[in-house]
Amino acid sequence: MNASGSGDGPLGDNWINAIAGRLSPTGANSFRDALHQFADQPKWHGNAALRTKVVAQLRTLTNADASTITDCVPTSTRDQALEHALVAARRHYQSQNAADESAGDAALPPKCLCLVGSDHGRGIVARMASGKPSLRGNEWPLLPGFVHAPADRFVDRIDSSTAIALVSPIDFSGVGQPLTAEWWAACRERCDETGTRLIVDHSDFPAAGNGYFFAHEMVAGISADAVILSAGLTGDLPGGLLVLSESLASHLDDTAQSSDLVGHLISSALSALIETDALAIEADAFAIALAERIATRGCVRDLHACGHTVILELDVESQAWSQQAKTEQLVAHQCSEHSVLFQPPLLITDEQRSILIDRIDAVLAGLEGNQELAQPASDSATNADEAEVPSDIASENDPDDEYDPDDEHAPDETDEESDVDEPEAEDAFEEDELDESADDDFEDEDEIDDEDEGGGEDDEDQTEQDETELEINELDEFESNEETEKL
Repeated sequence: MNASGSGDGPLGDNWINAIAGRLSPTGANSFRDALHQFADQPKWHGNAALRTKVVAQLRTLTNADASTITDCVPTSTRDQALEHALVAARRHYQSQNAADESAGDAALPPKCLCLVGSDHGRGIVARMASGKPSLRGNEWPLLPGFVHAPADRFVDRIDSSTAIALVSPIDFSGVGQPLTAEWWAACRERCDETGTRLIVDHSDFPAAGNGYFFAHEMVAGISADAVILSAGLTGDLPGGLLVLSESLASHLDDTAQSSDLVGHLISSALSALIETDALAIEADAFAIALAERIATRGCVRDLHACGHTVILELDVESQAWSQQAKTEQLVAHQCSEHSVLFQPPLLITDEQRSILIDRIDAVLAGLEGNQELAQPASDSATNADEAEVPSDIASENDPDDEYDPDDEHAPDETDEESDVDEPEAEDAFEEDELDESADDDFEDEDEIDDEDEGGGEDDEDQTEQDETELEINELDEFESNEETEKL
């Protein structure tokens, strides 16, 4: 909690890391001894017992059976764990469709369906799977087989040609809202119907808390065919863990290399979770306390929580948040353009939680102060523009609005002449057009009465003139109403 761990911020006791749960799920440094043990072992490769140990630890933490957690593969990077998962799922798809191919039926090319806005890493395969166009530049080769869909249409896009459904617990295409229980249930059901393998990329999310290790189990109680882990298990060092179910474990051969060093780090982190019973902690306490503290902050639109992962939806850009956070010596993560993410460790003291919430609230207060400073300046500039030139002087200086203010006939110019000679004054007439139309109506009525009394040989000409004026007045009134509706 007291070190930034990574990023551009300086290290020191004054810096608060709001995503320290990505370094350690319990907040304790359990990796020092694991590194010493790995360095002291006589052989550094081929420790088959290590994978068996990790499988047993995960089953203890998740209460899963052998069919749900069959094998675990520690990998040197999270991207490598993703690649192994995709290979196993594609092989499963090919085995399922082998009968159709032998019968002569042309099977559709297998595809991997991913969420729009997702981020699965920085390798070539991971960039193609990610739903962020910014991660796929012209310098990166385009790999076939990856398609993307938003969360609201994701389940409908799963069909018999979908070999893999790759998702993360939080939809980052908007403001970082966690996927709902209904969404998870529908996705699992659809995958079972089509034979699609559901792979959950949990690599950016530490242990969920509230008695659950995986977020999808906590939210919806469903299992996945494969899970990719990384955050909180390697001490911010490169590495990942691929957890395979029975349906995929047999499709991963010996070519899938495992890392003993990463396996030792992950085993140490899992041991710390078991020994401290950290998953039993009510992870919602942090989100509840934070929500109560910032309830009156106007720059916060909403708060989303998934265990100890909390996302703040902001009324300002997340880049502005990061700039303000530096002044408060707080390290956080930009979740999207208008949201930031916090992931504190599961085991933090009340004092540590209070300090973290104080820093977050101080950042929000600073953002609101910046908005208040900017607002009066904007208002002053507007008022200065309005008061800079008096209306009578502005009339004299405006070449399109030249008339003698003492001439009593000048203001009686018709609307048609005003529209032609004074195009810049259209906005000034909008507020008075209703009153002018009413006055014109009264004048028309007086003129009609005079014509009825006088009669004469020019009745037909006068009638045509009256009809023309009436049409003009009706047109003026229509335009006035139209402008009023716009206002």
